[in-house]
Amino acid sequence: MSIVCGTDFSHYARQASEVAAALAGRMGQTLVLVHVVDVLPLGPEKHAPYADLGRRLQDEAQRLVGRFKANVEPVVVPGCAHRKLVELASERDASLVVLASLSAEPAHWTVGSVAERVAQASPAPVLVVRDAERLLNWLTTDRALNAMVGVDGGATSRAALDFAVSLRGMGPVDLILTQIAWPLGEYYRYGVVPLSSIERLRPELETLLVRDLEAWTGELRGEGSLRFSVRPGLGRVDAHLELAAREADVDLIVVGTHQRAGVARVWQSSVSRGVLHAAFTNVVCVPRSPEQTLHQPLPEFNRVLCASDLSEASRRAVATAYGLVRPGGVVHLTYVHDPSPPETTAALKARLSDLIPQEARSRGIHTELEIVPDAVTSLGICRTARRLSVDAICMATHSRGSISRLVLGSVAQEVLERAEQPVVLVPPHAPSNA
Repeated sequence: MSIVCGTDFSHYARQASEVAAALAGRMGQTLVLVHVVDVLPLGPEKHAPYADLGRRLQDEAQRLVGRFKANVEPVVVPGCAHRKLVELASERDASLVVLASLSAEPAHWTVGSVAERVAQASPAPVLVVRDAERLLNWLTTDRALNAMVGVDGGATSRAALDFAVSLRGMGPVDLILTQIAWPLGEYYRYGVVPLSSIERLRPELETLLVRDLEAWTGELRGEGSLRFSVRPGLGRVDAHLELAAREADVDLIVVGTHQRAGVARVWQSSVSRGVLHAAFTNVVCVPRSPEQTLHQPLPEFNRVLCASDLSEASRRAVATAYGLVRPGGVVHLTYVHDPSPPETTAALKARLSDLIPQEARSRGIHTELEIVPDAVTSLGICRTARRLSVDAICMATHSRGSISRLVLGSVAQEVLERAEQPVVLVPPHAPSNA
């Protein structure tokens, strides 16, 4: 594998190439130092720029070899800078592309000309260097790198986290996992009553969000500390991430990128693009790899929510829920009722208890009874599933006819549309042998 670094011989590019060479030396990879010639002259002297630029690039490569003891390969190619860099990243099986945030050309004094376009299309993570000294201090001393990873629980966030953790192979990295939460939306998802101000997170909601972020993160290898931060935010996520990074004075921001193009970029704002434009420090944009798209871990059902309406039809769903849970697991028997219930909570729990299978205790399966007041049954089920952090939802269907479904709607269908966990639907009757 290799590291590809684009240079235009500017002061900023020299700093970026130094970071790239230091990384290549620590990783034992070849640094492909690239200069792209945009326009070639015509006539008998058309090859002269190649010779001059080749000598200049060779001198730069020798400087980097002498300082960082890395294997450096200088390459001069004609064409469009961002396209050639992306092509080389693919051809050389690059583990990283390194670029400066600024160019020697006044027209390019913004992220967006080359760096943004490469990040939009590169198959490898793209490091945009704004403060080389911070990275070089980490790579050449025992100092820990202070890195912030923007996360939202999705696949691109996982790619960003995996990349940040991989940096620990070169030295200690202190990680801050930062999630920007829209308060009103999170109150709605978890069913927590909001404060009068929707710009803050209630402590109990923040605790739930941090808990879920910790569970999503799992065990991380390597040396360095780990901190979780959930911050309320209205509007653009990238602006809130950049503010969080400034407050923490981080050396590096790591974000995942969907690499959207065309109309999708107009309708769906790009967090990575916004961070690239606004960040005061170094930024890595990490694309989701095909392996992450294809790989799905095998689920384990240790906690299952079983929604019951106390009817006979729901008994098969209860039995199925206990069958899904591993020995030693928990089934949350849940009944969602109107906020003004006709029965007391104690009476409802007694009726739920009658549904617990006799085999549950012998298998070491525990039962928690949940009586949930919510005007919308499907919302109550999904909100409770999120608050309890269950692995799956199990519930019965009532096999309504098409007309009654149109009139009454289907709770099961609504749960399928809203749930974030797998949903197991159990028909009310066993299949006929006929």
